[in-house]
Order: sequence, then C-alpha cells, then structure tokens
Amino acid sequence: MTSILQAIYDFLAQIVCWIMTALVLTLNLLLAALGAIIAAAVDLLPSLGDAGIPSVPSEVTAVAGWVNWFFPVSAALSFLAFIFAAWITWQLVLLGLRWAKATDE
Repeated sequence: MTSILQAIYDFLAQIVCWIMTALVLTLNLLLAALGAIIAAAVDLLPSLGDAGIPSVPSEVTAVAGWVNWFFPVSAALSFLAFIFAAWITWQLVLLGLRWAKATDE
C-alpha cells in the first residue's frame, strides 16, 4: 500500500517539476522575444555615420573644471553612492531581522 502511495506522490511531485520547467521555459522565451523586439527597434534607428558622438565644446569642459575646483563633484557623488549603498544594506539587514522577528521596526 505504501509503495502505491509513494508512486502517486512521486508522480505528483514530478508533475510539479514539469510545470515549473514549462513556466521557466515560457519566461525565457518571452524574454528572448522581448530582446529580439528591442534589437529590431534599435536597428530601425538611424546610424550616426562616421561622425559618431559629437565632441563636448571646450567652454563646457572649462566650466566643469572650475566647478570641480570649487566643489568636488566626484567626491560628492562618491559620498552619495556610499550613503545609498549603506541605506540599501541596512534595509536588507532590517528585512532579515524582521523575518527572524528580532525587531519591531
């Protein structure tokens, strides 16, 4: 009797695996189709030709240099990126602690 029940259980578990495999394959096909649509849309865009991306005028680079001399933009952006990464990390830690029910926050 237990062998029949075990066989039924194994068959049902295998059906679940087949369904999950079908879902994953369907999602992969949808993503591949989306990628093909995006690639076709990008191919429809006009080419830049030999010119490529236009160069930045010298006045803009001079102004950017002066702004950077008065206010260190790259350091400020690095600091903001660090703060954002620390905040995301803290949110993940809080999520884990909430999951473990170690905090009420």
